[in-house]
Amino acid sequence: MSHNPGPVEALMVALTPAAVEALSGVPVSSLVNRVVPLEEVFGAAWGTMAQEVLRATDDARRIALFEDFLEPRWELVRDGTVLRADRFHYWVENLALRAAQSGVGVGMRQMERRIKQWAGQPLRDLRRMERAEETFFRAMASHQRGSLDWAEMAVDCGYADQAHLCRDVRRNTGHSPTDLLAAIEQEESFWMYRLRDQ
Repeated sequence: MSHNPGPVEALMVALTPAAVEALSGVPVSSLVNRVVPLEEVFGAAWGTMAQEVLRATDDARRIALFEDFLEPRWELVRDGTVLRADRFHYWVENLALRAAQSGVGVGMRQMERRIKQWAGQPLRDLRRMERAEETFFRAMASHQRGSLDWAEMAVDCGYADQAHLCRDVRRNTGHSPTDLLAAIEQEESFWMYRLRDQ
């Protein structure tokens, strides 16, 4: 709670617990229910950056200062923090958890309605997309190693069989798995799939 006798400007930056630990080396459990100076957790450079943000004359400059400071530091630790293949998974899980906790006596159907309202998709479809994304990253890694086996990939990623994986890939992309891989490698219009390593 705060009381301010006049106009106040505030800038808040939210970081996930995993990001805080990766950037600071400090376990989040040691910070629960505490208010701690920024530089005590992250180091003196963060305190200096915060002072520069405080002295900035407008919001665009403040945000630019923070982004310019954070980006090179995050680049060093992000891949070891949350693997790209896991990001959608964690988002879906968090969405389901929020839906389950947003009301007393929430039934399964009410939870599913909330998820569809928030995400525009039912939980079943989100989980299907989550599995498809995991399969995509695994398949690309196996393909680059020269060891891609579609039947094994289907089992590892939770499909009933290889045909189930093929149907799911075709439903999501309009292509068979083999055709999709070839298009990613050869077709300019499939450039977005090649961004996976960026």
